Amino acid sequence: MRAHRPLFSTAAVVGLACLALVSTGPHTVRPGETLGGIAARNRVTVGALAQANAISDPNRIYAGQRLTIPGSGAAPAATTTGYTVRSGDTLGTVAQRHGSSVAALVALNGLPNPNLIRIGQVLKVPATGGGAPTAPPTGSRPPAGGASRHVVRSGDTISGIASRYGISQAQLVGANGLTGGRVYVGQQLRLVPVGGTVDPGPSSSSYTVRSGDTLSGIAQRFGTTVRALQDANGMSNPNAVVIGRSLRVPGGGTGGGGAIRCPIQGGTTFMNDWGFPRSGGRFHEGNDLFAPRGRSAVATVTGTAVQTTGRLGGNQVKLLGDDGVSYYYTHLDRFGTGGRVSAGTVIGYVGSTGNAAGGPPHVHFEIHPGGGAAVNPFPRVSAAC
Repeated sequence: MRAHRPLFSTAAVVGLACLALVSTGPHTVRPGETLGGIAARNRVTVGALAQANAISDPNRIYAGQRLTIPGSGAAPAATTTGYTVRSGDTLGTVAQRHGSSVAALVALNGLPNPNLIRIGQVLKVPATGGGAPTAPPTGSRPPAGGASRHVVRSGDTISGIASRYGISQAQLVGANGLTGGRVYVGQQLRLVPVGGTVDPGPSSSSYTVRSGDTLSGIAQRFGTTVRALQDANGMSNPNAVVIGRSLRVPGGGTGGGGAIRCPIQGGTTFMNDWGFPRSGGRFHEGNDLFAPRGRSAVATVTGTAVQTTGRLGGNQVKLLGDDGVSYYYTHLDRFGTGGRVSAGTVIGYVGSTGNAAGGPPHVHFEIHPGGGAAVNPFPRVSAAC
């Protein structure tokens, strides 16, 4: 027989429920407001506000919408502390370090542009229990509901997807090599990185400025910010980039391993098409590198080149790198040198064999750390090409 709950316990539960009702209040969303801004003004977290209003995507609220503010009637005084911006900081890393969000920090500090913070600037950040900032997570968090992948739908954003599955934006970005803050409808994203940990990439890499480059373009290519590039290179003027100058790129590159040779000799065009949909319900697990037919494809590192032919990939080379990484080249017009090769050796030629027949000549290029699952090659190819 089930035991009866003591009277004082029942009364306590009723009392807490009444207190909860008293300490919530409505808010009508005004034009231009964000959930992060509303949460910051009402001393609650974005997660609590989203949960109280059954909001699956915190980036999608609309003017006139009525929100319940949990704890608004008994909100304590603001518990913030100061944080001094250091070299290499972005608002995103500061937010993550203090268990907050970019939107909340923007609202707390009245920042007109979240990409423009400066070294030495003191920001208001939520105080932690111990009075010191918490370290950003180094491992991955299992997504809510046990999902491992997400196909981007109209209206999705990186922050919205991360929030939906209860993972950090850093985890989502790191698992997919995302750059420029963009995702595309139909793109398939991993929610858990290969190996279960976010690959932060090397602490820095270098890039030599070429004709037509801008600092914002370089920042977008490497998934960083103009401010981070300025701080890393001691640049006071973001417009003063000089052809031939070698820039230090903080946090540049993902995908495991160090620098590689550009897979295509003589120039190539490409984009970050990782995860894009393909025929037969497949998704792109590499990048397509476009170049004129017959242009040389070279070994990115020293290793062993294994030549095969298949229905989908046509003429293919699997380069077993001495760095422990496997590199795949498919749709080759014909083969080059096989067996043991050095970095830069021609191992094939750009073509359109296999299921690329009839299309523009290119090489489909993949990177498999440890010979396992593919990772997005875009950051490493961008640095090399």
